[in-house]
Amino acid sequence: MTGAWLRRALLAAWLLGAVFGCGPGGTSAAFDALSSEAIGAHVSFLASDLLEGRAPSTQGEKLAALYIASQFEQAGLIPAVGDSSFLQPVPLLGIESELRLSFRAPGGALFQPERNDEIVLWSPQVSESVQLTGPLVFAGHGIVSAEHEWDDFKGVDLEGAVLMVLAGDPEVRTRFHGDTLSRFGLPDHKFEEAARRGAAGVILIHRPEHPESWQTIQRAWTERRLRLAEDSLKPVPALEGWLSQDAARQLVAMAGLDFGTLIESAQAPTFRPIATGLNVSASGRNRIRRTVGYNVVGKLAGVDSTAAALIYLAHYDGEGYGRAIDSDSIYNGCYRNASGTGLLIGLAHAFARLPEPTRRSILFLAVTAHHPDRLGSRHYVRRPVVSLAATAAAINIDGASLWGRTTDVVVLGTESSDLDVAVARVAAEEGLRRVGDPLPELGRLYRSDHLPFMRAGIPVAYVQHGVDFIGRMPGWGRRMLRDYGRHVVRSPDDECTASTDFGGAEIQARLAFRLGLEVANRRVRPRWHAGSEYRAVQDSLWSGQGREAGE
Repeated sequence: MTGAWLRRALLAAWLLGAVFGCGPGGTSAAFDALSSEAIGAHVSFLASDLLEGRAPSTQGEKLAALYIASQFEQAGLIPAVGDSSFLQPVPLLGIESELRLSFRAPGGALFQPERNDEIVLWSPQVSESVQLTGPLVFAGHGIVSAEHEWDDFKGVDLEGAVLMVLAGDPEVRTRFHGDTLSRFGLPDHKFEEAARRGAAGVILIHRPEHPESWQTIQRAWTERRLRLAEDSLKPVPALEGWLSQDAARQLVAMAGLDFGTLIESAQAPTFRPIATGLNVSASGRNRIRRTVGYNVVGKLAGVDSTAAALIYLAHYDGEGYGRAIDSDSIYNGCYRNASGTGLLIGLAHAFARLPEPTRRSILFLAVTAHHPDRLGSRHYVRRPVVSLAATAAAINIDGASLWGRTTDVVVLGTESSDLDVAVARVAAEEGLRRVGDPLPELGRLYRSDHLPFMRAGIPVAYVQHGVDFIGRMPGWGRRMLRDYGRHVVRSPDDECTASTDFGGAEIQARLAFRLGLEVANRRVRPRWHAGSEYRAVQDSLWSGQGREAGE
């Protein structure tokens, strides 16, 4: 980022603070806080080199947290953490693994994939020394799902084994969701299922058709990774990682198996784990550092103290420093997720400028430690400042548009709740066409910080920007977003520039504002539909909860 652009970002942020220091107006004043210029000023500051990429528990994250807290305070929000602070500590473990791994055939043949080039590895165990040996077992996709009548394990004893599994879902459209990745196809499900069966390790096979490039996987897995400190005793595999397809093919051939046949066998519901006859050995060390990140939480009090609160959230952390590309080693994270955080700050100012407070209280939550497993939001759900039983809904922003205005909008997660009706209404009010997920193969509904709220029974809306950009050819938005995710995110190229256009972020913000305004003023809180997997959890939350739960 150039010095001129940084000075422009700092000046814009200062001017914005001066504007927001003025007295409240009506709805028009609320929308002023959601202008492209207002959102852009916040985003540009958060994504500046000064904040060094905002990695959790770094000086850059602390500066970002203080900036967000000061903006919340300036908007008129009150501290929500113990009624005295905007900052909620999130105790973390930072683990850097240096591991060597080899595969040996019964006849003595040895294969040692090149670290980082052919394999990326991490040990989530809270142990400085890492040692393991075990048989290599091909476990299909590593999925267990009663919903899809699928079980890749079939009760086979896998204690102490290292599992080699395919990324994603099986290619069975009648049982899974076609092009839309299910939550069972994501790595965390596979790691959790392996841990339940006592597996010593899990290695995912990366294939070229995977929506995330091998370079993206490398960037995500070769730096320090995080765990919640409170999960330090939770059973986990000793080894987690990814293997390139070329290396996997070579490994399978050494076992005397055909790679194509193996892949095909994993597509059938009758699949059973296959012992490869290979043995895995891994050794190395972990460098472990106990540290603390911070969620930032502010509150606007509603007029009805008995009504369940609405939550807006976005993760504000980024990747920090990484491997230098063209002499630039700061991974600024303009899109991921300075953009969503800037929009969140704008929403806080907008609601504070309404002439009358909403019926429900509104919490504005900026969470840390998004990668690899939504740690900040998981910590909040475990220790909410307002009980989950008194939480009506959560609206998440993870990525605000940087490329101009659109005629459409994407909102995920509401299809199984009555929030969907409200989304349709406010989209129509804004003159926006609602479209489905432009990147269904990524399973984005299950990858962001609203997921812990969903699992806790809270209805959610994941408000994303549209992809039909005004002045662009049809399909440009989808192609751009796919390429951005494969080549720009988690790199120094994810930064704000003079050509960044926040017009689409303004459109996204207005819809998120209207949706939240409706939820915050309605008398009945949102409900998961009957038959939703989250309805029973919500019913349990509601049991014994006052009059509103019974409305």
